Amino acid sequence: MTVRRISRWLRVLALALVVLMPALALAGPRSGGSFGGRLGFRSSGGYSSAPRSYSGGGNYYGGGSGSHFIFMPGWGWGGMGYGGMGLFGTLFVLVAVGIGASMLMRAVRAGRRAGGPGGAGSYWGMPDQEEAEAAAVQGRAYVYKLQLALGRSARSIQDRLADFAAKGDTTSEAGLAALLQQSALELLRNKDSVRYAAADARGPMSLTNAETAMNAVSLAERSRFQIERVRVADGRSSRSDAPAEEGKEALELVVVTLVTSTRTPLGQFKAVGTVDELAALLSELGGVPPSGLLGLEVVWTPADANDSMTETDVMTTYPELRSL
Repeated sequence: MTVRRISRWLRVLALALVVLMPALALAGPRSGGSFGGRLGFRSSGGYSSAPRSYSGGGNYYGGGSGSHFIFMPGWGWGGMGYGGMGLFGTLFVLVAVGIGASMLMRAVRAGRRAGGPGGAGSYWGMPDQEEAEAAAVQGRAYVYKLQLALGRSARSIQDRLADFAAKGDTTSEAGLAALLQQSALELLRNKDSVRYAAADARGPMSLTNAETAMNAVSLAERSRFQIERVRVADGRSSRSDAPAEEGKEALELVVVTLVTSTRTPLGQFKAVGTVDELAALLSELGGVPPSGLLGLEVVWTPADANDSMTETDVMTTYPELRSL
């Protein structure tokens, strides 16, 4: 083949790509929907890992499981300076210091009996729940993404998710946890209809990085379709009234994406290869309590009943999905 003929074929190929690119861009689902919130990040945003400083005339002492105040006489008490406290003031200080040392030793013994740092029990006599909350306060967070493509037998999930968005509470952490539980349960009921799946886990990371990662994943998923038919987040809702267009292809699959951020890691979250592994993962997601949920995003596409989504669309638009 001559150079001139090769050049001619390259021009034809380039022209074909120019003609076909708009059609390829319009391929796949046109509509979608989403709901969620980031309330956990908001409530944790004021935390700083730096030790708190106290100002003013009070003296603060923290130790064990509670706060104890040691009043230091002198410093003007009874008209005496520190150097002139007298015998009574000196004895009072010694007794107070002795009490404080006793409390500290008790706390150390309790911590050792409980297993110490990293042991099986709680530290400094702190209950397990308080220990978990303390670990969460340290700023660790995890981001999880579960993406599923469900076949025709699960087409009713479009209406179910739209109903969750319309009736769910996105103004409280309890409401977001309930929405996560409902969504996970609905997917669990339709687990036999799942044709493709992908799971991704990130963390531990800081709260700021987790929120940034979650926002990036959410925007990427919502950008895969042209019209967001319904959007509900943090108590605000919007709906697009753009006319629905009938898809040129069949509606073979519906893609549902769950993005969550938690304060503690999820043990069952790993690559999904079987229906049983998917069921275990969904069960754990549905069991995340309000106190452990930092953020939630549920995205599905198509949202319109007459929109289209074929296996070819899934393979080109969601290359990360794998056959289950």
